[in-house]
Amino acid sequence: MSTPCVAVVAAVSLWVAPAQGIAKPTELPDLPRFRTRVQLLSGLSPTLIRNLDGSHRVTAFVPLDLELSSRLSGPLSLLGAMVGELAPFSYAACPSEPAIRPHALSALAGLRLDLNNNRDGSWWSPWVALRAGLSAQRSTDDRCQAQTKLTPAFSPRLGVDLWMGSAAATFAVGYDYFPTGSALLGAVGLTLRIR
Repeated sequence: MSTPCVAVVAAVSLWVAPAQGIAKPTELPDLPRFRTRVQLLSGLSPTLIRNLDGSHRVTAFVPLDLELSSRLSGPLSLLGAMVGELAPFSYAACPSEPAIRPHALSALAGLRLDLNNNRDGSWWSPWVALRAGLSAQRSTDDRCQAQTKLTPAFSPRLGVDLWMGSAAATFAVGYDYFPTGSALLGAVGLTLRIR
């Protein structure tokens, strides 16, 4: 074997040998957009209420929705929320009693599915939240006495986050079930990544 061939074989063997000891790169680590986040939404919740004469009218609650969620696995998060529904209208259930404002407050827990919780993905992140809990609302009883009713609450949401670094503009639609009726929701707000 000639000297140049030996040199080439030696160079190739030296170049290949160390490469065999190098570990293959593993998958990239999972980089979620958030592990814990807080969301604040407000907007308008149109609802249909019944007047004393039996007629109906459309009015609206003003919701304030505060939600804290923590990532469980992949796109799934566990959440807790408080929803206050301010009533800028009066509701009279009995002619002999003064009208009341049917404000409501709900405590909710549930699951949220973030369809793009990934820093490598698009800034557009759609989500779905299923939430249930308890709701307290001002209303009247059968004897026309003002009281606070405590009932089960159901408050699903469908929305999208538009991420800009560690914060996102959030847009959502939803449904809220109350003791005195139900309301649709259109809301905008802010989502902040805590970690």
